[in-house]
Amino acid sequence: MKRIIIALGGVTLAGCSLLNPDPFSKLQNTTVHSDKDIPAMSRNEIINAVNECEGNGLRPVMITARRKVNGFLSETVADVTCAPKYIK
Repeated sequence: MKRIIIALGGVTLAGCSLLNPDPFSKLQNTTVHSDKDIPAMSRNEIINAVNECEGNGLRPVMITARRKVNGFLSETVADVTCAPKYIK
């Protein structure tokens, strides 16, 4: 009886592994995005995101990217996320 259970367990595990032979095959088609690919947020979008964070009792955190504007590097806001407030 023990041998049958062990054999069935091995067949079951082998059968499950055949369903998805390479779980990392989706990672081969990934791309890396640089600052040039990330669109900058408009002023109105930033204000709305900050007001939304503050309205929910959280603090806004700006994620910036450096872009070349008129030959000079300038920091532009790429995303605004909400984080918990500091409690003292």
